[in-house]
Amino acid sequence: MTYIKITFPFLLLLIFVLPAQARIDIVPQKILIDSRERNGELTVLNLMNVPGTFRLAIENFKQDEKGVYEDIKKPLHSNFDPKKIVRFSPRQFTIEPGGRQKIRLSLRKPADLPEGEYRFHIKAIRVIQDEDRWNTNPSAVNITANIGVTIPVIVRHGNISAKASISNPKLVQASQTKTAKPEIHLNIERVGNSSTLGMLEVLWQPTGEKARRIGRITNMNVFTDIDKRFVQMPLYEMPSGRGVLSIRYVDTINKGRVFDEVTMQL
Repeated sequence: MTYIKITFPFLLLLIFVLPAQARIDIVPQKILIDSRERNGELTVLNLMNVPGTFRLAIENFKQDEKGVYEDIKKPLHSNFDPKKIVRFSPRQFTIEPGGRQKIRLSLRKPADLPEGEYRFHIKAIRVIQDEDRWNTNPSAVNITANIGVTIPVIVRHGNISAKASISNPKLVQASQTKTAKPEIHLNIERVGNSSTLGMLEVLWQPTGEKARRIGRITNMNVFTDIDKRFVQMPLYEMPSGRGVLSIRYVDTINKGRVFDEVTMQL
């Protein structure tokens, strides 16, 4: 996420003072800490062509039924404040171009924490350095930006479970979508006291041929904030002719488990 601050009322020329290929990343894309664990690990990657100093911060987001995150100022759960519970080692660090830094996070769960699932987000932010703030062009107005990337951390405590089902699948022509690609629209309905963390894929098998994948979303998460998620998935191609269209919601935590699968005869 990029933050821009402009301090002059009239701007004739805007120059962004950012290095080429100004990108960072975090792996893995999400962290799951189950009831028996108190620690987790992540790695920050500096994909820029210059060294960078980075800092970790905790953010709170709420998911809506379209999968969009809303930034909220207070913890998502009133009895689980990650800023009081979570510790990072290290929290601020410098990484050389193309380098990486492994981070360890630890939890101190409250003794009276109720069973259930809790979530927060970790953001890795590139800290603006003094040399980033000024450009050699004296007539230019400089804009500095903090570059960051965010991932969710899911903490499970006690007995938890969840199921999910696919409903109301519908094929939509490219001429009727905002992406100008064919799409499949559907709902994922979740029940239970934990999130479903999975991958959604669409397979098309024309009559007499082998099945091939024509659509996939790797991070199809339905968090405990919502019971239903509305999905609009772009497809690589529009099925034509007769055949079977299969839609699968696969659990990416428990390998081999499929939350649900539905088929459409075309």
